[in-house]
Amino acid sequence: MAVHSTVIFDFDGTLHDSLFIYRIALQRGYDWLVERGEAPKRTLSEDVMAANIGLTAQEAWTRMCPDIPWSISSGAAARVGEVMDALIDDGTARLYPGVPQMLQQVKDAGHVLVFLSNCRNAYRDAVRRAFGFDQWFDCYYTAEQFGGAPKEEIFETIRQEVDGPFVAVGDRYKDLALARAHDLPSVGCTYGYGTSEELSGATYLADSPGQIPALIELIDAGRG
Repeated sequence: MAVHSTVIFDFDGTLHDSLFIYRIALQRGYDWLVERGEAPKRTLSEDVMAANIGLTAQEAWTRMCPDIPWSISSGAAARVGEVMDALIDDGTARLYPGVPQMLQQVKDAGHVLVFLSNCRNAYRDAVRRAFGFDQWFDCYYTAEQFGGAPKEEIFETIRQEVDGPFVAVGDRYKDLALARAHDLPSVGCTYGYGTSEELSGATYLADSPGQIPALIELIDAGRG
């Protein structure tokens, strides 16, 4: 009897080419701090920006501006969110090439697709509309929904609401932490924003979205 997994997909850096719009939004958020005299004028490097992707907003700003309290930088984070949502709604945002076809292939193979992201609910809703995700995804979970809890804690709710077995797919250490904490097989996405060290514990590595369906099938074949 064929095994069909519930596949838990990260969003930013796994499905979404996030830096394409994040570079615009983050600089505007940082400039908001500069305008208020809270930070020195600075052009943020691509490396600094990319390292934030996959983190919660508070984690990102604490990493980037450790001397600025969250009570202040949260205003910059809100500005980033507003710009990101606007760029998604106006059609500027883009998925990685081949992602819609990959999601359809995973869905057609009989798997359940779960969206799990360290994002805001409004951001989830914006991408859900913009990319027509309801045709593929069965349910959605965000960090904001759970008060900023890590993915391995959110999974406790997922496994109560959705049948397994499970596969975790993502590009950052947080996705691998989820897999390790619950002994889940995983697909690490090397085309995203994580380092090779972050993804070293993945069951399989995908160099493009198009490789993901075959790797899920390999995982399921091993379970059979």
